[in-house]
Amino acid sequence: MIAALAATLLFSSTPAAPPPCRFRGEPRDWTAQALTAWDRLDRERLRIARPATPTITLFDQNCAYRLTPDRRGDFRVGLRRYRTEASPHAGQIALPDGSTVPARRLAFASPMKSSDGQDGMFFIMALPSLWRADPAESRDPARLAMVVFMHEFAHSQQAEGLGERVDGLLADGLPQDADDDVVQDRFAARPGYAAEWARERDLFYQAVSAPDALTARARLAEAARAMKARRDRWFRGADALYAPADDVFLTLEGTGNWAAVSWLVDPRGGGMSRDDAVAFVRGAGTHWSQDQGLGVILAVDRLIPDWPRLAFGPDGVTADMLIAWALQER
Repeated sequence: MIAALAATLLFSSTPAAPPPCRFRGEPRDWTAQALTAWDRLDRERLRIARPATPTITLFDQNCAYRLTPDRRGDFRVGLRRYRTEASPHAGQIALPDGSTVPARRLAFASPMKSSDGQDGMFFIMALPSLWRADPAESRDPARLAMVVFMHEFAHSQQAEGLGERVDGLLADGLPQDADDDVVQDRFAARPGYAAEWARERDLFYQAVSAPDALTARARLAEAARAMKARRDRWFRGADALYAPADDVFLTLEGTGNWAAVSWLVDPRGGGMSRDDAVAFVRGAGTHWSQDQGLGVILAVDRLIPDWPRLAFGPDGVTADMLIAWALQER
């Protein structure tokens, strides 16, 4: 009887509560590492005149961590300083607009209104523990988490310029729920489009891998002609708006993936060869604007290394303009 009672007490006891949420240990260390990597890229290549300090929400399996810009905050990386808060979540993460997203692998940047009514940026991302927890992911989750951070944090710096171009497209009639897959979603199933697009994409990557600058420029010119022909054929009449949308989203996704490759090849970052880094970021190539956009930006980077100040600047210089500039340089 005593043994049975003890067993009953043992198995009916309340499960141990999870530890309290605090922004320390891996969440804090990884966030500092990620922001430091971004600042290094900005300092060495981007040189953004007015770098943004977005409000940040990070989360793991149990906790959400909100980082609010504050000059007296307790968490500082470079010139950015944050006030930090940590709280448990029940599988849903709150967004600034009052909506929620599931606590799974995700990351994105979005405009928001700050508490004083000013325009700002919001950045949300799952922490590495959630990336490690996916058994179906074949890529190194530690590298993958940082690759995702570099890509999406790039977008947090592009509200002025490229972000305003997206706003203009939406005002002109692009679907309000449009994202970087908007062109692929509309045209991929149309007979002949995918093959035409794939040939064009491959030409950009041939420019990337060309043995010298002269050959790279020739391949880039061929790719640019193929891209113009595709747009002239498919983006007509009611679909004409998809030509500038193609240009803007290739730029946004290409610059984001370029930032990811830059971290992967940095000996202080991923320490990979360029070919391996490009293959890592391209993955299966299922998102066309990300895949081709990376090829566009890497090809431009071979010929005009100073392009980041334009694409990340207030004018939001797009891929078409960068390509034209690269073809004019000698």
